[in-house]
Amino acid sequence: MAGAGPFTLLVFSLIYATVAKEHVPVLIWNARQAQEGLPAVSALQHINYATFQAKYLAPFKPKNILLFLQDALSVEDLSSHSSELHHLSNWMESSHSLYLPNVEDPAHLAHDLPSHGYNVVVLEPGVPSAGLDLKTQDKNLVVVKLPSTITNPSRRRALQKADEVMENVISKIGAQREFTVIFTGLKPSVEEHSEQYEERIRVARSLQATSDNVMGFHNASCSLVYLRNSTVITRYNKTDSVDIVIDESKATYEDTGNCQSDVASILIKYQDITYLDVVHSKVSFSYNFVKGNGQWSLKSVDGSFDNKVINFKPVNTDISGIPLGMSYSCGQKVYLYHKVNSTDPSNENPEVYEMILNGVQMEPFTHKGQFNGAWDCVGFFTVSIWVSLLATALMVVVLSIGLYMLSDIKTMDRFDDPKGTPIIVPTSE
Repeated sequence: MAGAGPFTLLVFSLIYATVAKEHVPVLIWNARQAQEGLPAVSALQHINYATFQAKYLAPFKPKNILLFLQDALSVEDLSSHSSELHHLSNWMESSHSLYLPNVEDPAHLAHDLPSHGYNVVVLEPGVPSAGLDLKTQDKNLVVVKLPSTITNPSRRRALQKADEVMENVISKIGAQREFTVIFTGLKPSVEEHSEQYEERIRVARSLQATSDNVMGFHNASCSLVYLRNSTVITRYNKTDSVDIVIDESKATYEDTGNCQSDVASILIKYQDITYLDVVHSKVSFSYNFVKGNGQWSLKSVDGSFDNKVINFKPVNTDISGIPLGMSYSCGQKVYLYHKVNSTDPSNENPEVYEMILNGVQMEPFTHKGQFNGAWDCVGFFTVSIWVSLLATALMVVVLSIGLYMLSDIKTMDRFDDPKGTPIIVPTSE
């Protein structure tokens, strides 16, 4: 029985190693070779290594493979940082590409392909790629280890650096011959069911589809805000008015938030916003929410232009009384916020600020990373519905009158008999 302990420990270690294999996203593209016979890929499908190599990589018929290995990579990185990975997005859009969201240990290619006749060359971070020795007649596997992202305090800058390294390597060696390029990671950057996982955005679509759709979507802590178009702040006084355009392309997407039992907020940051002919490098808006009795409301929006702070209060109560578990959505222009800059009677020309949201959806107190069902700002009886109902009622009235008049027509109930006395209708009384 003495030997049973180590043997049992070995068995459990093997089982744990098998079960604990990580799943990471894989992006494959080739500018010339179109893939054929690829099976459909589900966003929730987990693909093991053997299936990945036989059914998804083999159709590319790769002779030369350029494998970019990130130390940590998750679907959230691709969906939340598409602007930092813009070279990657362009390659995926302009090439024959494939996106696999969950693949088991794809980095094993670096150990497996040499047994299939590939000449392996490894590029470490910081090593120049100009002197690569690629054999013309053989199959080549170039493994590029990208700079570490785990040790970098800013994930956004780390991914931007990785994108620059990939662009530099591809521009130098990718043009020499035809390469099938693979981008993947050694392990997930976001552990499932962790707090960081709940706070990040998970978009269930491919990277090609996120570049235009993520703009305007802000997710921090337990609050979500989606601004469909640029926000406009109008400053009024007795002499003139000035519009300040808050373009969503100027957002830094370094959103932060606060979430407590009855209050929540999300701070959205922008840079290089022009206000009164002055370019402000630091502009932010804090959306503040409160909840109570199973409902939530928007309390205020605090705008900050460098050192100038403007507090906007709701003009009406449209964004209040929203049931928890539902989002507020409005596709129209929303004129909801204003603030009188000064109530001092001595101020002869007070300034009034109005915030205009050109389409918005928001939801606090949620950890799903996506909006729940929408509580729309437009009621059921809109102008179009009223017009349709009135037109329908008018048609029903006209039809009813017509049917009544048809039913009231009196027809002859007696007719002439050729063999009998003719019918005489007197014309005088």
